Amino acid sequence: MLVTHNTKINVSIEKIWDTLKSFDKVESYMPIVSSTLVKGSGQGAKRICDISLGTQIYKIREKLVSLDDLNHLLAISVEDGPIQMRGIIFTIVLEKIEEQKTDVTITTNVENSLAVAFSQNIFAMMGTGLKKLYE
Repeated sequence: MLVTHNTKINVSIEKIWDTLKSFDKVESYMPIVSSTLVKGSGQGAKRICDISLGTQIYKIREKLVSLDDLNHLLAISVEDGPIQMRGIIFTIVLEKIEEQKTDVTITTNVENSLAVAFSQNIFAMMGTGLKKLYE
């Protein structure tokens, strides 16, 4: 099942792109993330995010599998974390709408209904967090 979330943010595409492609400091836009550790840079970089979901604490291990500066696209695989997210690959694509307006689209394909709702919530949280960071 395809899961997609769109957020329009009133800031330049370059500012959002710089934040996302650094693959670091996820806690600046995701309220459930308390810290981020990145190993490596660019495509192939790995990160560990400490997150809290209610009373549960997780370490999410991710890998940056694609980084396309020209098309403002990242693809991230979730190597370990909550069962609903394990093994998924999600993409983030930025599109310039105007000079100070950017469309952020986050997409994944999942196989079970638990992962659909979980992904929708996480993607909405990410979009809202990026919007709050810049507006």
